[in-house]
Amino acid sequence: MSGEGPSTRAVHADAGVEPGVDVAPPLHLSTTYRRSGPDDELVYRRDDSRTVERLEAVLGDLEGGTAVAFASGMAAITATIRALAPARISLPPATYHGTRLLAELAELDGHLRVVDPDELGEGDVRWLETPANPTCEVADIAAISADARARGVRVVVDSTFATPVLQQPLALGADVVVHATTKAINGHSDALGGVAVSNDPQILDALRRRRVLEGAVMGAFDAWLTLRGVRTLPLRLERQCATAAALVEALEPHPVRRWYSPLPGTAWSEIARRQMSAGGSVFSFEFDEAATAAACTAAFELITVATSLGGVETLAEHRLLVDEHAPPGLIRLSVGIEDVDDLRADLLGAVEAALRA
Repeated sequence: MSGEGPSTRAVHADAGVEPGVDVAPPLHLSTTYRRSGPDDELVYRRDDSRTVERLEAVLGDLEGGTAVAFASGMAAITATIRALAPARISLPPATYHGTRLLAELAELDGHLRVVDPDELGEGDVRWLETPANPTCEVADIAAISADARARGVRVVVDSTFATPVLQQPLALGADVVVHATTKAINGHSDALGGVAVSNDPQILDALRRRRVLEGAVMGAFDAWLTLRGVRTLPLRLERQCATAAALVEALEPHPVRRWYSPLPGTAWSEIARRQMSAGGSVFSFEFDEAATAAACTAAFELITVATSLGGVETLAEHRLLVDEHAPPGLIRLSVGIEDVDDLRADLLGAVEAALRA
């Protein structure tokens, strides 16, 4: 389906996975399949299933590689690190706390060492998260990948904030891109999942082996819901990105620090404009004190205070409550599809109430 836009590919990239007359993809729940011989394609759902195959076809096509789906974003991250089996790994300062804790646990168990990027060598992994959670900082994937390739270092990009619609890490030189499909790819806060995408056959074989042997297979219903959600991903993001930019602009006169990928004046804004097709649906803003951030989240009326991001509903989270390394006064906002005027009124009302408190 090369040459077609992401909205078309999101709807039709899985059309050849299974025969049938259904316009909407059917949900296959069986855990086992009738055997007819040693060359059967389907044997047991932990190995493979048509529903997961269809989702992988769409995600691989959108990302420009071959996708392997997992039961959660953390399952995809874990399988990727295990499949690459580096002696050393580097993580950026702004990294999802689950990824950092996983790497630190692996280091404690003696499986790898967490080091600075300049200490990496042949077979090691440089992990990027761009835009970063929760500060939306952007790394130059092309420049970092070129340097890593010259040293035999593998580059993995967690592109959850960007999705395949806004950013293409494989085309910029990365070896693997991972997503928590739980977030914007599903988009409706009702299905867990993760995916790793690569163009390297050896990496893909290792990812599939890990998924089967470690039991990290995505459930059929989660896969079906995610496939249903990804159909509208480009449309949702168009609305969400525009609203996020408007809300970031609305905060400018207020005494808060704003974190957003294309925000002018940041060290990464030009990279974001070059690397991404839009700024994304997530931004953060920061008060001087944790108590002010807590007062702000308590004052929201329309915006829901909850963990996660990328859904059709706008969610706010005081990050210190889940990540001890987050700036104390930082609130992450995941923008949904509600009317921008309603969101602006709720956001500014809560910010002003918190500043008066």
